[in-house]
Amino acid sequence: MTCICVLGMHRSGTSCLTGIMQHLGVELGDVYTENLHNKRGNRENSRIVTLNDALLSAHGAAWNRPRVVSGWNAAQAAERDAIVRTLSGRGNPHWGFKDPRTLFTLPFWLEAIDRPRFIGTYRHPQRVALSLQRRDGSTLAAGWQLWLQYNKRLLELAEEYRLPLTDFDQDDAAYLDDVLGKLVGLGLNPAQNAHARQFFAPELRNQRASDLSAVNLPEALQGLYAQLRAYDAAYNRSP
Repeated sequence: MTCICVLGMHRSGTSCLTGIMQHLGVELGDVYTENLHNKRGNRENSRIVTLNDALLSAHGAAWNRPRVVSGWNAAQAAERDAIVRTLSGRGNPHWGFKDPRTLFTLPFWLEAIDRPRFIGTYRHPQRVALSLQRRDGSTLAAGWQLWLQYNKRLLELAEEYRLPLTDFDQDDAAYLDDVLGKLVGLGLNPAQNAHARQFFAPELRNQRASDLSAVNLPEALQGLYAQLRAYDAAYNRSP
């Protein structure tokens, strides 16, 4: 059984990517398929989210104050192992999960998962900040700072594990082709592509029409966003 883990920040297309992956046949277990801020659900497993939250809290952190975890207790490890056994034991050749917090709790999960595969997603920082503002009432500056923390970690992991990334801001057709090609490259069945395409609902991409022409991002964000795009382009060119 092969695990595929989706990595990326909140409001950056992780739910869409995971839903497509699920429609390609990946076992996710019991996940949310609808909620207030995501009409097709965030595709997250509540046990995984609860455990990740507990890990962050034990390190004085939270989803909006993240830091990489460096230790855990026996009860947390036992719950993790039970989750892995449940998802990997359902007879599907591929299982997986998605929770943006996993960017910071990944060392914990890697202790229990043998040779996982990864795929990541990113998005323009202004669109992420606007989406967070709409959902949580946060300021754009706070959204920008959070984007920087999450996506710095995403790039670090991408370079370490040579994982594919996808840009959630691509045109609809280009996005679907990119995602499906990269998921098939991870070993999923291309015969399910037509079914997986049906999950994608472009009208649900919030902030997709937001004007970026007048946005003056801080230099650190501009640089990191350029690095993500350059990594993605280089990955796409590689054999």
